[in-house]
Amino acid sequence: MTMDVNDNPNAAQSENWNGDNGIRWVASADERDRILAPVADALFAAVALTAGSRILDVGCGCGVTSLRAAELVGANGSVTGIDISEPMLGVARARATAAGISNVTFVKADAQTYAFAPDSSDVVISRFGTMFFADLIAAFTNIRGALAPGGRLALATWQPLIANDWLMVPGAVLLNHTTMPEQPANAPGMFAQSNPDLVQGVLDAARYTDVTLTDARVTFTVGATVDDAVGYLGEAGPGRLLLETIPEGPARDAAIADVRAELAHHLTPAGVQLDGGIWLITARRAAR
Repeated sequence: MTMDVNDNPNAAQSENWNGDNGIRWVASADERDRILAPVADALFAAVALTAGSRILDVGCGCGVTSLRAAELVGANGSVTGIDISEPMLGVARARATAAGISNVTFVKADAQTYAFAPDSSDVVISRFGTMFFADLIAAFTNIRGALAPGGRLALATWQPLIANDWLMVPGAVLLNHTTMPEQPANAPGMFAQSNPDLVQGVLDAARYTDVTLTDARVTFTVGATVDDAVGYLGEAGPGRLLLETIPEGPARDAAIADVRAELAHHLTPAGVQLDGGIWLITARRAAR
């Protein structure tokens, strides 16, 4: 049965993350989590979870942040991870079982519309899990209802493309071989919450207080070798979009060879390293 978009405002995203994108993320879950580990480190340093807390992880994906939160809050705390992608949640549940972590629950649902139990969470966290809502104000209003009065929100989102060398460096090389496909302005996606004024306006409209955006710079090790880095960046969103515009064969081979040559300049003993920019966003639900 096909669900009408009026019944599910994020129907296109649900189809996407239960289809090709979800399958792609599952196939490289361990690699992606390793590369994005500096983001999780920055998020958890900002949120400083305490034992016994009830945590909601929005857009939890393959569960790495949910499981880390579950360990931090301990047996007297709890974590609920929510995501629309069943393939990714399958990985999350398998990881929890393998690690023997029992204070975490994973729910397949859309956080924009899901009927959260009121006041059921002390802290909401998300690592890149809130950029795909059709209606950001509606989504964050719904999520606020899950927070107990005085509860905290802590998100990591991307800064604009220009602040992310890990995408700009290979992207600039590929643009010598092609042009960037047109993307709808302000559409859900990787950079949907990269504008701090937009984020502030959304959270104000959704009635959060104490909204703060902190500029954080992180270093990504995008591959142990240049070939590893080329493989990963070729599958990352903007890189994949650009490569798909170049016909397979000599033209694409030449473009990849140029990317490989550029990334060789960023090879260190620790691997190919490039910097990135994220926002660490914190806010609260007002206390009664």
